[in-house]
Amino acid sequence: MFVCENNLYGEFTPMAAVTAGVDIAGRAKAYGMPAAVVDGNYVWAVREVAQEAVDRARAGGGPTLLECRTYRHYGHSKADPGKYRPKEEVEHWLGRDPLPRARERLLAEGVPEEDIAAVEEDVKARMERSVASAKAAPYPDPAEERATEFAA
Repeated sequence: MFVCENNLYGEFTPMAAVTAGVDIAGRAKAYGMPAAVVDGNYVWAVREVAQEAVDRARAGGGPTLLECRTYRHYGHSKADPGKYRPKEEVEHWLGRDPLPRARERLLAEGVPEEDIAAVEEDVKARMERSVASAKAAPYPDPAEERATEFAA
């Protein structure tokens, strides 16, 4: 399964301005590969198409290309304020943030608020431990752990 997280921008440029065709998934046809475009901000939709792709692959049907359309809420890097993106566009996508959408669905399906809050707290604690662990780890020794991608 190949997954393209399409955030609709190529660094500072809207993909629609520089990319032929409506979607990335359409390119799979040239390889005889099934593809799907999915709302990458909706967890349940992504799970559904991913499960279909996994099932197809496990059954010997080959790979699938999934194009998960989402949005990069901030600039391309810390140095990029993202001023090239229209304010309305950013607001639209912020309103489609996958975490609040998933929370709303879980509440609508009757999952107790306390259960959701407990999972959120657990995830937050795990993230904090991971960040602390990464910050405490020693820097790699460049003499022993150098990049090899440019080695002959």
